[in-house]
Amino acid sequence: MDICTAGSLDKKFILELYQKTFSPQQRQEFALIERRTAMGEMEILLIREERKPIGFAILAYGEKLVLLDYFVIAEKYRGQGLGSAALELIRELYDDRPFFLETEEQEEGARAFFLHNGLYETGICIDQGGVCMELLSTQPELRFEECEQVYRSLFGANYREIVKRVK
Repeated sequence: MDICTAGSLDKKFILELYQKTFSPQQRQEFALIERRTAMGEMEILLIREERKPIGFAILAYGEKLVLLDYFVIAEKYRGQGLGSAALELIRELYDDRPFFLETEEQEEGARAFFLHNGLYETGICIDQGGVCMELLSTQPELRFEECEQVYRSLFGANYREIVKRVK
């Protein structure tokens, strides 16, 4: 397995999987992700097994933290340990900076996957556009103030209108 920066030839695979996996409420405009990637604020990683694309990860950068904004393995490759292996490679890529992610309340399977793979419950819950989400992190003592810098870079100065801490 390997992970590489996605290129223009990977866009069709990523976009199809993105639209198939995430609901319209979960998705950002993909052109915005591409613009932020071009500006160095985000990165789209292609996950491959034997050089064949099987998934992707989209990350957003803060000064001290990385937000794992999207992570998905195509359905036909799930249950084989590939998601766990990919997550471990991402952790190795960002071993100098911890990362965090958001899980929706109804995504128990995703939450269990990330906890099984060594992420920590933070006790932090946010409301993002009317959706309640729990933050999980690679560091056990995550503070919401650390996450705010990532949200500020993603959503601008008015990020608190979009992301509200509820717990």
